[in-house]
Amino acid sequence: MTFLPAIHVLKRMTFVVLCVAIFSCLHLRHLRAGGGPENVLIVVNEKSDSSKLIANHYISLRQIPDRNVVYLPSVPFKETIEYPTFEANILRPVLRAIEDRKLNGSIDYIVYSSDFPTTVRIQGIQKEFIAKAETLGNSFLKQLYHPSASITSLTYLAGRCIHAPADVMSLKANHYFRIPTSTMLRTPFVGALQQEFERSISAINKPSTDPLFQSAEQSLSRMAKSNPGQTAVLYWLAKFAARKGDAKAATRWMTRAISMGWSDRSGTLADPDFAEIDDTVFQGIVRRMGNHGKQDIAPRAFRQVYQWAPNGMQNRIAGQGERYFLSTVLAVTRNDGNTEAEAIRQLTRTAKADFTRPSGTFYFSSTSDVRSKTRKAKFNNTIVALQDIGYRSEIIKSILPVQKDDVLGLTTGSPKFAWEKSKSSVVPGAICENLTSYGGRLNNTGKQSALNEFLRHGAAGSSGTVIEPYTVVQKFPTPMIHFYYARGCSLAEAFYQSLHGPFQTLIVGDALCQPFATPPRVSVSGIGPMEVVSGVKRLTFNKEGTPVRVAGMELYVDGNLKRRDRSLEPIDFDTSGLSDGYHEIRIVFVAANQIETSSREILKLIVNNNNHNCILTTSSPACGINDSISFTFAAEGASDIRLCLHEKVLNEVTGSGGAFTVPAKVLGRGPSTLRAIATIGGKEVSSKPVKIQVNGPLKETRERTGKQKAKSK
Repeated sequence: MTFLPAIHVLKRMTFVVLCVAIFSCLHLRHLRAGGGPENVLIVVNEKSDSSKLIANHYISLRQIPDRNVVYLPSVPFKETIEYPTFEANILRPVLRAIEDRKLNGSIDYIVYSSDFPTTVRIQGIQKEFIAKAETLGNSFLKQLYHPSASITSLTYLAGRCIHAPADVMSLKANHYFRIPTSTMLRTPFVGALQQEFERSISAINKPSTDPLFQSAEQSLSRMAKSNPGQTAVLYWLAKFAARKGDAKAATRWMTRAISMGWSDRSGTLADPDFAEIDDTVFQGIVRRMGNHGKQDIAPRAFRQVYQWAPNGMQNRIAGQGERYFLSTVLAVTRNDGNTEAEAIRQLTRTAKADFTRPSGTFYFSSTSDVRSKTRKAKFNNTIVALQDIGYRSEIIKSILPVQKDDVLGLTTGSPKFAWEKSKSSVVPGAICENLTSYGGRLNNTGKQSALNEFLRHGAAGSSGTVIEPYTVVQKFPTPMIHFYYARGCSLAEAFYQSLHGPFQTLIVGDALCQPFATPPRVSVSGIGPMEVVSGVKRLTFNKEGTPVRVAGMELYVDGNLKRRDRSLEPIDFDTSGLSDGYHEIRIVFVAANQIETSSREILKLIVNNNNHNCILTTSSPACGINDSISFTFAAEGASDIRLCLHEKVLNEVTGSGGAFTVPAKVLGRGPSTLRAIATIGGKEVSSKPVKIQVNGPLKETRERTGKQKAKSK
């Protein structure tokens, strides 16, 4: 990239090679999951007490696998950093960890704990963006593209940062955004394939006996075979079949389009190409179709391996879609953020909200403020969509709901607000967000209300821009965020489906929160808690009484995806390929719908095929933050033993026994889990986990940086 000094060129090339490996098309395109702890990478600022505290609690609350926790040693203690620093100290190490730990294809979320810079200066990217726009002859107001981006947006757009940095600033950068239904039918591809698609659909008005009509239909069929998830192609094939009077083929293609997310019943019924199809089967599937699209396409589950086309659908052909990482910051505990105590309360409350299907009202503020007017056009569409799935909504004339105890979600727009004065209560799990200039700039010293005000009063997540955005609607979540959330999407999925140009938008909150989702319910038999096993163990599944249909299962061993099956037939789990010692098996069940909500059974066991064993004990399972913790270990025949906090090695010694002493500050306050890993005969043997609770007061004030620190004196 042009803004990097020459001495970084070699490192930059290495970084690009790494990222090509991560963002290349994997052989996991049939993998399905709705997102859970197995799909989250937690990133921790190793030098920050607050970051370790927040991460420890979140890992425990969400049961994040050890392999999915990354500690970074060189995170600047600043609100704003330059892009080269972000890339070198944060983004590159995170992507390297995904590659090194063989998590490619299973990590969908990159979530930062507290004490990370929230704003990244992208002057070099801005220069490339402006130069590219001027080359194309585009004119625009340059002040709308201030060279400041959020840490969450650059992480979400990591692929574009690497391959096409100028596109990061596009107001249409996010193809996961739910676009208007009419647009979806016309923009499924890019480049030569899009041109071929446009030529094909232009033949729809030719007689069905015309060679151009027949050639176009064949071309669309080839596109559907190569991209079976591309709804637009399937819909057009249904139209071509209807034009021929082939009701059977029209039904087949329409059924596939519906299965891939087409949900505009009223639009389909009004389509003149289907007017002559009076087949009862065709009419039946159309009338039973959910009308969840309305003006916009229906919400979809996110996976990092999915390639999102310009029309928001999935393509399979390489180069015909963009891939992202969902990203949020769990908490900001300095400057104008929340205190540690507030952050822990908020994350605990939010985790408990999952799958509760809460009742309440979604509120939309309509005032004379331009910040409110900017998104008003989408209010009615959102309200109708929410009503269709059974949720109440209300347009209010005040900035905040007043004396309401049922705030299930809020979209508002105001430079300042005081929640306490509203005397309203937020329902656990709710998304509340505000359109204003500096909602995501958490060092604005109270000049505007920051996004954390909603989190402090119970919201699961909120967002705000990190620099003056002007009233550009693409930079803020559309009101439809609440509909996507209410349909069962995770908090992060709901946010990113409603943000078309996210580069300046910071998202803070629990990315995994799914209060409105309904997960599969499947029980697993065959291995008991902490059972000592050897050889082959048969696992059986019972889905009787599950509230949703199950598409299949995924099996993870110690955080790594090992197997996926579309059936729930018994499987023979062979332990001979595992080393002796402790292992964690996760079996994830995925709902057979477009939201793909997941549930899981976590089996903790001890493998003993070779009589190798490692034992870790402590006399201090609970201690103070200023204490040291003593551990003893033993592993007969071991050449060395490591003490590990998740994947981080805290200490290492040679031999088969001894002791470790670790300062509690290294672990951080809150719950932690450690293991000893011995090398015996060239293989790693893990001890049972040892749980440690480090106690210490939670800060009721926030640390300050830069100008904020000076002003506080």
